[in-house]
Amino acid sequence: MDGSGRRFGGKVVVVTGAGSGLGEAMALAFGAEGARIAALDIDGAAAARTAKAIGDGRGYTCDVSDEAAVTATFAAIDADLGPVDVLINNAGIAQQRPDLQQRMLEGLQALTAGDQGDSLRATSTLELADFDRMLRVHVYGTFLCTREALRRMEDRRSGVILNIASVAGILGLPGSVDYSAAKGAIIAMTKSLSQEVVAAGIRVNAIAPGFIDTPMVRTINPLMLQMALLSVGMRRMGRPEDVAALARHLCSDEASYTTGQIVSPNGGIPT
Repeated sequence: MDGSGRRFGGKVVVVTGAGSGLGEAMALAFGAEGARIAALDIDGAAAARTAKAIGDGRGYTCDVSDEAAVTATFAAIDADLGPVDVLINNAGIAQQRPDLQQRMLEGLQALTAGDQGDSLRATSTLELADFDRMLRVHVYGTFLCTREALRRMEDRRSGVILNIASVAGILGLPGSVDYSAAKGAIIAMTKSLSQEVVAAGIRVNAIAPGFIDTPMVRTINPLMLQMALLSVGMRRMGRPEDVAALARHLCSDEASYTTGQIVSPNGGIPT
């Protein structure tokens, strides 16, 4: 801790997807602990609002799937705040398909009526462009930002990287092979990278949340969401602040012996 007793006093913390949801909550939580926040989001205005709410922070417009944009953004952060100490790869998307949600509702109705139902036909009707976009934002985005961070961390022999995965990457999510694949890849990347950089004093972990009350989750059909919550021991969604608190711990010196781990705050979903 610095002299003020705050865990991240003076540290440069980069948070992607910081304009709303989990990213915003984590940026605010780290900012409250003295971090100098670089809030990245494809929506530059949203990133700027988060940074303004923190005070000691900067907002940056950045599409994390764009190599040139990521390189330029990290160079700007160097000039504005200094080299990154903590990177939180959080940027992500969810693709809403009304046709699929309708088939899921029909499948649910068939199940309650005692009928076996049918395939959701989600993967067989998934467009390559949509699958590609999902992987590019989640997997390419995590890779590109991680690569830039490592170029600064490895020579300094210190740093922390925290990836935001999902319980979908552990269990799979029906009708979302693209999202599940992307989050599963992030989990594998976390485990691999943690072994690669541990000798350089760099820690890498991931959080794999369950259902958290964010704008992304609120797009799920309410009935489908209520059914999904039946698998949650606590029978409710978590709060962004629950994930932010765990993120602060994993990125702090309190977790100095923790690396290569996937922690899933999910309210009691059997994994």
